[in-house]
Amino acid sequence: MDNTNPLSNTGARRSRANWLLRIVLLVALAVLGACIFDFQTRPELVSGPMVQMPAADAISFVWEMKGDWMVNGAVQVSGPDGLDQTVASSDGASPGKRRFQVAVDGVKPGATYTYTVVNRGWFRDVPIAGPFTVTTPPPPGQSFRFICFGDSGSGSNSQAELAELIASKKPDVVIHTGDLIYPAGDINDYRPKFFEPYKNLITSCFFMPSLGNHDCATDRGAPLLEVFDLPQNGPKGIPPERNYWFDYGDARFVALDSNDAFPAGVITALDRKEKVGPWLREVLKGAGSRWKFVYFHHPFYSHSKHSAEGAAYVKEAFVDIFEEYGVDVVFTGHNHLYERTAPIRKDQIVPEGQGVVYVVSGAGGAERYAKRPDPPPYIRVAVDDVFSFTLVELSSKRFELKQINERGEVIDEYVIQKPDNTQAQATASD
Repeated sequence: MDNTNPLSNTGARRSRANWLLRIVLLVALAVLGACIFDFQTRPELVSGPMVQMPAADAISFVWEMKGDWMVNGAVQVSGPDGLDQTVASSDGASPGKRRFQVAVDGVKPGATYTYTVVNRGWFRDVPIAGPFTVTTPPPPGQSFRFICFGDSGSGSNSQAELAELIASKKPDVVIHTGDLIYPAGDINDYRPKFFEPYKNLITSCFFMPSLGNHDCATDRGAPLLEVFDLPQNGPKGIPPERNYWFDYGDARFVALDSNDAFPAGVITALDRKEKVGPWLREVLKGAGSRWKFVYFHHPFYSHSKHSAEGAAYVKEAFVDIFEEYGVDVVFTGHNHLYERTAPIRKDQIVPEGQGVVYVVSGAGGAERYAKRPDPPPYIRVAVDDVFSFTLVELSSKRFELKQINERGEVIDEYVIQKPDNTQAQATASD
């Protein structure tokens, strides 16, 4: 006979249930408290994010955060084919100011992805910036838009206004011809003179710089190389990221360091001849039928404050290679204006399609320079009274350049057409 008091069993069950309820409530409160703590102690975004390293199968994201508690950056990415992943930095969590660099693999060419920068808390990922979108480089055969400018980082209102206009054009790629930060490329100037003016550009556009002389005035350009994540495919025996190349659609872009070892660079004349030159030959040779664009800082076909003769060392090292391997356009800066040459080969003006066109796009926001009187015949267009940038629409057979001033007006147009099996033809506004 069972003498157990049913009321006693019921009381025990109620007691256990009450304890379980208390435990659940305590856990819930702890989780809620941790989530609130994660949110209230989330780090501050210092710079970025920006997209880097254009490739058909991967994207690199760079940003900087600071905080007094757990700073542990990650990026959430979603897109076509069901891609939905969170990729965290491999450095772990720690307080303070930290730069994050995260690569996301497995993306598709020519596809658009949505991403958000987050901080990994105790119980949840706290959004820090975003969502933003970025489109990976298209395969050959698809058109795209790129913008070129240089000599920009003055921190002026003119720079900021031009930056907004550039962002409104929604380029896929920006190539920068150097002097990103005035007066001396100091790391502390990057936030006000680069990240703030271009914040609406760099979240969705691959921004690929070359080194200018002002960038190299601090530690021979080390701050720029610290800020950006650039391809490490340059010549052997030369510090990485100073010279590099990348493909985008039907184009191959090559960035060169034109700063001499004296006073502020790292590359000597002998280095250019024996290390950079052979590497450049192979890079251009490997481009095949792609458009070939080279960009660097110091122009050797120009007629302004900095004479063409001042970059004779660059010309001596590279001009024969440009001509031998069919470079289409060379973009430079250093002189703070816009210039475009006729096609040039062996220092002579030649018919369209038989030489290299040189563009100085150095009116990006710093104090403008005046063009000199009596320009040489090879200067076809020179504009020195406005800030401006170079916009290019590119397809497999057509290069369409528009130089756009600070008011959004087109001040020069130039087209190169490459019909199948025929010599390139060009038309211009001049």
